[in-house]
Amino acid sequence: MGGNKRRRSEPSLPASHGAPPLHVAWTGHRPELFAAPDAVAAAIIARSRELQAAHGAALAFHCGGQRGVDTWAALAAERLGIPLHLYLPLPLSRFAADWPAQDRALLEQSWAYASEQVVSDPHGLLGAEAYRRRNRLLAARCDLLIAVWTGLGGGGTAETIAFAHDLGRPVEEHRFAPSGRQPAPGERGV
Repeated sequence: MGGNKRRRSEPSLPASHGAPPLHVAWTGHRPELFAAPDAVAAAIIARSRELQAAHGAALAFHCGGQRGVDTWAALAAERLGIPLHLYLPLPLSRFAADWPAQDRALLEQSWAYASEQVVSDPHGLLGAEAYRRRNRLLAARCDLLIAVWTGLGGGGTAETIAFAHDLGRPVEEHRFAPSGRQPAPGERGV
């Protein structure tokens, strides 16, 4: 897929209970698309704990860096000590340029924690293709894709689910009530 990559050496830890490695990618909407974003964030941490209990040190998370589900899953990884692989379509400063300061700070925190950092379009030349590459990479690198969404199609969440299906990856869907906010055509984080 190309792009900038940085890997930190990860300690070799035994999996608990002899569980096989499990690379979980997360996809989903931004907070404002959910009727109860706090409940969604709580569900992500609860599911993360279940996965950690089942797979221990063999578990790794892969996230796309967007506000909402991606951020909540990355924060769960950090809180629980789960290795994190973070994929951005553009360099962080450009990707989060128009975000609220608190959201940008959370992404910077996750970026610093990530054991692998990938930017699919380091020079910002690919437009929407940078996002497609990021979504395809998430689907390709996972053993399981967890989609936390409202079922609203037409965005990166639906695209990542489609890529996972095309690759034969299992998809675990968790649907939550929508806020009623309709994204503008071409709006990201859907």
